[in-house]
Amino acid sequence: MKNPFKKDDHTGLIVGIAVGITAGIALGWLYLTDKGDHYRRQLTRKFKEAVSDTAADVIDKKTFIPKKAAKVATDAVLKD
Repeated sequence: MKNPFKKDDHTGLIVGIAVGITAGIALGWLYLTDKGDHYRRQLTRKFKEAVSDTAADVIDKKTFIPKKAAKVATDAVLKD
């Protein structure tokens, strides 16, 4: 039998709703404002640069190709 005096814990639900609202507001700002469009382009550029650097590091460590040459190749693959 369930204890009628025990309170249910709704912390996960409240946190989930708060995270969902925050994500919705952030995505709305990124996609519906001019400043958000500018910021989105910056994020995309930085993300591509990070992916290119990481890929060049992996190629340098796993093969005989130097990092500088690998960076040129990864930049060509990830060009804008």
